[in-house]
Amino acid sequence: MARIQIENGPRNAQVDEYKGRKIEVATGYDANSDKYPVHIYIDGTKVVGKFLADRIGEGFDLGFSVAAQEIDRQ
Repeated sequence: MARIQIENGPRNAQVDEYKGRKIEVATGYDANSDKYPVHIYIDGTKVVGKFLADRIGEGFDLGFSVAAQEIDRQ
């Protein structure tokens, strides 16, 4: 996997490919929760669940890990 940063700013997003499937992970700081909510998409479809991280890098790592697990389960 070779992640590519596609957005910077309030919303940060990275994309990568895993087993021929496109994964996009987006996150940004949420002051209300003091966390980084993580949104995960596989081939444009959002992965259901609530994912939170303490740091932006942790959010991206979590997002790509969850996406890979979802793809492996299919």
